[in-house]
Amino acid sequence: MLDNLIFSLNVVVPIFAVMFLGYVLKKREIITPGFLSVGNKIVFYVALPALLFRGVYTSEIGEFADVRFIAFAVIATTLTFFIIWGVSALFLKEKTVLASFAQGAYRGSFAMLGIPLIINIAGDAGMARATVIVVFVVPLYNVFSILALAPCTGGKLKPAAIILAVLKNPSNIMIALGILLSVLGVPLPVMISGTINTTANLATPMALLCLGGGMVFYGFDSRFKYAVIGSIIKVIIIPVVFVSAAIALGFRDYELAVMTIKAGIPSAVAGYAMAVQMGGDSYIASSIVVISTIASVFTLTTFIYILRAAGFLWA
Repeated sequence: MLDNLIFSLNVVVPIFAVMFLGYVLKKREIITPGFLSVGNKIVFYVALPALLFRGVYTSEIGEFADVRFIAFAVIATTLTFFIIWGVSALFLKEKTVLASFAQGAYRGSFAMLGIPLIINIAGDAGMARATVIVVFVVPLYNVFSILALAPCTGGKLKPAAIILAVLKNPSNIMIALGILLSVLGVPLPVMISGTINTTANLATPMALLCLGGGMVFYGFDSRFKYAVIGSIIKVIIIPVVFVSAAIALGFRDYELAVMTIKAGIPSAVAGYAMAVQMGGDSYIASSIVVISTIASVFTLTTFIYILRAAGFLWA
């Protein structure tokens, strides 16, 4: 039991400790808005694509092209959004509140937070499975976020623009390149592989500092209860349902670890930024991020502990 607890804490605590450091540095004005703007761009355009490229290039791609895994992740993500959005619409009549609640309750920060957690729990072997989520699921986050928030601006969903954005995403481009070079067996010169490795190593610390520095909490008001309910849905209800279904379908070890992280990570800071930009309720969006992030330190540790103790993760 102690070994399982230590394993779980070793996965979760270091990641959230660096996020907390980012929050503290922002409060001390060491991390500034300018730093966050540049840092997020470095992660999105440079470091994260390098990390994902390394993950797929150094893996046996065929081993991880699991149609069941891809289908489950896509279907579960889609159902999660529409169920949360549909049920919430029965109770929340104000469109800005509904939009931010639905988005915050379903959208996780997989690329910037999920991947560091997966590396901690599954090492580089988990990266190939993680790229499946980045390619097939993360674009759905953006599509569904726009769908949820569009009523706030009166805008319409433009499929062509979304598809183009997915194709132009630097991470997707580098994943495709990594797969191509791996399949063709093209060796990389040491100078190039060394540069990619060094750049990839920036991704986790920079992403976590920016996530922590980007969190905003506006205090308490009457809408706080919606943020609490949204956070409970995000870090407890969704992972319990999602992981239970995955276990019932026979997923174990690396696949189950990725699915657990995918389902249990807190609400995305990017979702808050999108809510602000598109006219959603910024208070609910930011509060769900903060509450779910704090709560997920405990919930993720508990889920990983239970799954490992039950023999579903590397028994």
